[in-house]
Amino acid sequence: MLISSVLRTLPDVELRWDEPLARHTTFRVGGPVRCLARPRSEKALAVLLAEVREKGLPLLALGGGSNILAPDGPLDAVALQLNLSCTGLFQENGGEDGGISLYAGAGVGLQEVVRHCVGAELEGIEFLAGIPGTVGGALVMNAGTDGGTISDALLSIDMIDPAGTARRIARQELSPAYRSMGLGEGGIVLGCRLGLAKGSGEVLKARVERVLDRRRKTQPLGYPCAGSVFKNPPGQFAGELIEKAGLKGLRIGDAEISRKHANWIINRGKAKSGDILALMGKVEKEVFGTFGVRLEPEIRIL
Repeated sequence: MLISSVLRTLPDVELRWDEPLARHTTFRVGGPVRCLARPRSEKALAVLLAEVREKGLPLLALGGGSNILAPDGPLDAVALQLNLSCTGLFQENGGEDGGISLYAGAGVGLQEVVRHCVGAELEGIEFLAGIPGTVGGALVMNAGTDGGTISDALLSIDMIDPAGTARRIARQELSPAYRSMGLGEGGIVLGCRLGLAKGSGEVLKARVERVLDRRRKTQPLGYPCAGSVFKNPPGQFAGELIEKAGLKGLRIGDAEISRKHANWIINRGKAKSGDILALMGKVEKEVFGTFGVRLEPEIRIL
């Protein structure tokens, strides 16, 4: 069934047809997706998801596109963004142990939440400073650094499960792991509640600036990229293995292994998805051949 025939009549949903994914991914690569859908309310989102589920349409939760490698060719799917619907960001009463509960919608930018917390003098997620993408993506991937992960501050997640049922999942029901919240496939995250504490605005500003300064010194933030490309193997660092294999600066087309951080691939201008995939394949082969370690992608390859 044609996607257009199903979705054109949906109310309160912004639809863009044959939208280039290069406009919506931080790698700045990707061909056209058949439909980019942006519901303007959670009610419209629920109707959209019901239609997609009933008609069996392929669905891609796109978010901020910061952890995605999209194909060069067309993608016959519905790409979903929640930046017009799941946008709440407000303090609630009743955090744990006298703390403060902050609700953040899945479509809110993660850095908007960090800035809000600094302004409201709420501490507990400063280590997330500088990580791109949306709250929804951060939750699915359990985003974090060596300073902690978003699950450390999590109280609960609101989502629509694969059967179309709205659920609130308490932190205690989840089993977060490295780059996974354990939510499974097929559900759509709507938002979360974070347990925070009252802090000092000046102290929080200083912490965030230290995190950002470290990022500026160690990561190639001036180029289109998607952050760490490979997961760290247990007890090791992917970037260190790649560097020791002599691969820093290796280039295929306009895709290059960063000389600043070997676990980042940057787009020097006109890289294609195929260039990045070829470079990833080269890295996997060389690291395995040199160290006997199989690297697993951290980015999501569509």
